[in-house]
Amino acid sequence: MQEERCSGLMPILALRGIAVFPDQTVHFDVGRLKSALALEHAMKHDQVLFLVPQKDILVDDPGLKDLHAIGTVVKVKQILKTQGDNVRVLVTGLYRARILELTQNEPFLSGTIDPVDEVAYTDNLKTKALRREAVTMYGNYSDMLEHPAQGVQLRIVASEDCGFIADTIAQHSGIEYTEKAKLLCQLNPVKRLEQTIHMLQQELIMLQMESDIQEKTKAQIDQDQRDYYLREQM
Repeated sequence: MQEERCSGLMPILALRGIAVFPDQTVHFDVGRLKSALALEHAMKHDQVLFLVPQKDILVDDPGLKDLHAIGTVVKVKQILKTQGDNVRVLVTGLYRARILELTQNEPFLSGTIDPVDEVAYTDNLKTKALRREAVTMYGNYSDMLEHPAQGVQLRIVASEDCGFIADTIAQHSGIEYTEKAKLLCQLNPVKRLEQTIHMLQQELIMLQMESDIQEKTKAQIDQDQRDYYLREQM
């Protein structure tokens, strides 16, 4: 979305436990007062704000040193009030950016935001092989889920952009939040896709281990129930 890239003063919303990538539409809950005020300010103006993951999710009032280097400028699409004081927000990521200067800390975070450019790359056999591996691996990952994201899989199959594929997989997978923050900061699309494939491979191993544990637990419970039934019969 090159036409929407711009530098300037924006409200900043620090994210705990999630990361939002460019060209991805996601929803999340806003509970902290500062975050709610930043969102409110954005809605009164151009509905644009800067989302950046914080390094330690336990920090309740983060400053500049508590935020990752790269975040995402987003457009707010919808706001829905939920139970309590929480608000559910639907946003679409526009582009990567960084904070040049934090101009205010109260009543919400605000600062000068500057877009960051990705490293240009040449499409070759290596990038094509990486895309094919990513598509195959995400297909395997999706098969292991109870609710596979078929729409996501179609988007990455249809794309020839290494960066977009990496971002889409990162957004729609169980890759750890800290690893997603690293991917957000990786401006080389080819390296980002390589890292994403590696992280997704680890996630597949984890899912298989969890499945094995569940099967063993179920088998043990079934055996215990059979033993109990036999004892009762005797």
